[in-house]
Amino acid sequence: MKQSTHDTLLREASVGAVLAHRAEIEPDETVFTFLSDDGQDAEEVTYLQLHMRAQAIASALLESRKPGGHTLLLFPPGLDYVASVFGCFQAGVVGVSAPPPQPKRLHRTLPRLTAIAADAEVESVLTSAFIRDAAQQFFQNDALSRAEWIATDALPEVAKECVVEPDLNALAFLQYTSGSTREPRGVMLSHRNLLTNSEIITRAFGHRPATEDKGVIWLPPYHDMGLIGGVLQPVHVGAPCVLMSPLAVIKRPARWLEAISRFRATTSGGPNFAYDLCVNRIDDETCETLDLSSWRVAFNGAEPIRAATIEAFSRKFERCGFKKRSFFPCYGLAEATLIVTGPDRDDEPSLLDVDARAVERGSIQPPVDGEALSRLVGCGTPYDEHELVIVDPASGSRCKEGEVGEIWVAGPSVALGYWRQSAETDDCFGGELRDDPDGVRYLRTGDLGAVLDDELYVVGRLKELLILNGRNIHPHDIEFSAEAAHPCLRPHCSAAFERGTAGSGEAAILLEIRQEENIDMEAVIGAVRQRVAEELDLSLAWIGLCGAGEIPKTTSGKIQRNLCRTMVEAAEISLLAGPPVAS
Repeated sequence: MKQSTHDTLLREASVGAVLAHRAEIEPDETVFTFLSDDGQDAEEVTYLQLHMRAQAIASALLESRKPGGHTLLLFPPGLDYVASVFGCFQAGVVGVSAPPPQPKRLHRTLPRLTAIAADAEVESVLTSAFIRDAAQQFFQNDALSRAEWIATDALPEVAKECVVEPDLNALAFLQYTSGSTREPRGVMLSHRNLLTNSEIITRAFGHRPATEDKGVIWLPPYHDMGLIGGVLQPVHVGAPCVLMSPLAVIKRPARWLEAISRFRATTSGGPNFAYDLCVNRIDDETCETLDLSSWRVAFNGAEPIRAATIEAFSRKFERCGFKKRSFFPCYGLAEATLIVTGPDRDDEPSLLDVDARAVERGSIQPPVDGEALSRLVGCGTPYDEHELVIVDPASGSRCKEGEVGEIWVAGPSVALGYWRQSAETDDCFGGELRDDPDGVRYLRTGDLGAVLDDELYVVGRLKELLILNGRNIHPHDIEFSAEAAHPCLRPHCSAAFERGTAGSGEAAILLEIRQEENIDMEAVIGAVRQRVAEELDLSLAWIGLCGAGEIPKTTSGKIQRNLCRTMVEAAEISLLAGPPVAS
């Protein structure tokens, strides 16, 4: 098929039709390879094989329901999950993605799953025979007990092609938010949202079809970065991708870079903490075995991006062939499908030294001698028919260049809204600029940032902002400082929050420690107090220490600070040191 016909299909056909097209023009090309946890064994699937598996799932879905119904995808990361995503698209059924409950944390993960299933009004569940049989004991008199459970690994092949062509503006997928600041909500994504954002990623990353590009993705497929970037993008652009288990990479980060080296990947990435894990936990001997010279796009997003991380990673892995200009700091969110802004991929990351106190006061200013210094990372500019504005959230007025405000976004990647939450949809997706003659409705992201010289700098979350004695302090600044105070503190495992009334409250922090013998808890607390005081000129009113895994996180690894505060106040977290927090 000619390239012009292919380009038209990417613009006008559904996501399921894109896979069917790939299966027709390059049936025997491998599209996904899934590595075992140890990285030794690999399961591969071609476009045709994936299409046939998706067709079997689509056929099973349409046997008992019409297009438009809601189906929960309940799988661990792997090719069964990938096939089920495309099976839903090809059946015109709305997929609902959620991670399976964790056996060791059922008290947290099981209620979240049942709440999502009830909210999404699921009619069926796609899963494996093993999970179907094991899960029956957990679900009684709820949405999941009433749903039809379909074991995709027990389905027969089908000979008849069945690809439903839905309205591109209709609901295609419910992507539940990770719940870092509130309860998870179902973001309604249309086929057009998914296709538009996939095409943006293709151009932003400079992806090319066939064998010229290859990805390595270990991110959870239940969330935007893993789903859009790891599952949909390879099929959209026609470039193969190696998939890995997130847990395998968290346990041993070297597996990630070893896969990039082994498969000569050109695109890979993750949140900032993943790069820190590589810096801190990959030894020199392992570095000698890595060749990262093929890595052209190292995207970094989904949480605050630290300049120190970019510098440290670039220094450590330069000897492995990694180039600093490969770093691709970007900004996005589930409510905008995935990516919103990014830099020119050929430029080195924009690292900007600023006056930290000026940022607290609401503007980006050059550093002043003797004042606290902060280094911000630029996240580029918005893509293709998308508009980004910085707005004073109180007045709705557009901020001047360099002023910090809420990030508002408009464009074809912005989702349809929140499922069954009309008031929240109106509030978050109905932002109106004061004195705007065009009447554009914007997505209010809840993120704080500023634009300087056409570059977006993200500085924090509006709902997590600590207002202390007239200062606006972002919790991650406190956490980064505190975690560096003592070697027994676990990086990316702390939660800073405010106790008391906003504006007149006090700063508190809970930190996880490594379980080691003979730790002087009071010395650790003293080191944290001193470091935060010296670096941020901030007095911590309460410091608590707890064991590994106590601080609540979302399934994508984000700290749930508000939930952490609630749990500490309710004495639901076992403290190793520190007094209870008074509510």
